[in-house]
Amino acid sequence: MSIRTYIFALLTSLVLLIAVILSFQSARLFISSFDVVIEKTMIEIAQKYPEADQIEQKILGYHVTTDWTKVPQPVRNYFPVIPTETEELHSKFVDWVYIAPPEKVYSLLVVDREDGQVFVSRFRENVHEKVAEDHKDEFFIDPMVVIILFGLAGITIFILMLLYVFKKVALPMESLQQWAKQLKLDELDKERPDFRFTELNELANLIHNNLASVADSVEREQAFLSYASHELRTPIAIMRSNSALLEKVNPNPSEKERIIRDRIQRASLTMKSMSETLLWLSREEDSSVPIDNVHLGTLINNTQSEMAYLLVGKTVSVNIDVDETECALATIPAVIVLNNLIRNAFQHTQHGKVEIKQREDTVVITNIEFDQSEMNDTKEDLGFGLGMQLVEKLTNRFGWHYQINNDSNGYQVSISFHS
Repeated sequence: MSIRTYIFALLTSLVLLIAVILSFQSARLFISSFDVVIEKTMIEIAQKYPEADQIEQKILGYHVTTDWTKVPQPVRNYFPVIPTETEELHSKFVDWVYIAPPEKVYSLLVVDREDGQVFVSRFRENVHEKVAEDHKDEFFIDPMVVIILFGLAGITIFILMLLYVFKKVALPMESLQQWAKQLKLDELDKERPDFRFTELNELANLIHNNLASVADSVEREQAFLSYASHELRTPIAIMRSNSALLEKVNPNPSEKERIIRDRIQRASLTMKSMSETLLWLSREEDSSVPIDNVHLGTLINNTQSEMAYLLVGKTVSVNIDVDETECALATIPAVIVLNNLIRNAFQHTQHGKVEIKQREDTVVITNIEFDQSEMNDTKEDLGFGLGMQLVEKLTNRFGWHYQINNDSNGYQVSISFHS
């Protein structure tokens, strides 16, 4: 629910409640004022009439008598016994719907005098017909209807004023919302619109400044990734070329020297993979990444073959189970993710097994280490922490579902290339 809808509904409900209460109170006061006037009139009549030589009289349309049996029968039908409350008006309305006069009205008042009780009564039947006859030549609206109409008019005026205020206040707020939603990093240099109110302009400045700060941070990060990956290419290339040259110079090194050479080769390949990943991540536009229909099993087999050097000298069995599924993938990011996951599985297994299972667009990589001490030592290998961070960043960017679980025996990583 928007703020505009919430405030409108809240204020309208509040005014509606107030209007109903005031209309009801006005109607009550209207009726009670008539009762007060009638009651006062009937008391004055009871104090003077009937005259001394009479038992009953009709004065101003009221029936006055000192004999209860002389009270008109229609009145006594609704008041069968003498009311105990004196000098108090007792009224009975029949077929009354509140917004129109009742069809029948019966009134009775008892007054105690020195010479006994006096009963003043009045009844009117067929009130609707008499009202129509009295106002047959003029337009007539019941006073209750007038009160309700005034209440509705007040509510209508308030709603119109509220809509006018919302138009003046809410439109700039909605404009601010749309401007903030469409604001892009490459549009920060454009002139900021005027949102009429000082508070909204200050909020727009705050949004603009914060986004500009984020843009600066992103630009610095991208520049750093780009520069770092480019600068690392040269020393990595030198390291790999010299490693290859060393193999030609001395193809049969001692066992200790072979271990050192293998470590240098693994480190150089890891650094090459990381630098390529950093360079790709420094690009701003994901849309430039081509989407191809690729055989996921082939990517897994190729990556496993490239990483096989990590298992040289280890007692590790590898089991690969893939199907013939083709997926529409961003190939380069997918290769980077598989490369990091398989490399980490191989690095973290010294004496155990690695299982790679692929079904449709989901890949599950499990490595089990039989020797706990060996597993702890491999955690120091280059690239594990950074590699996992890169995998998380890529999967988040492309909406791939990624999950990793680890226990004392190894790791299980599952990734679904379905966004």
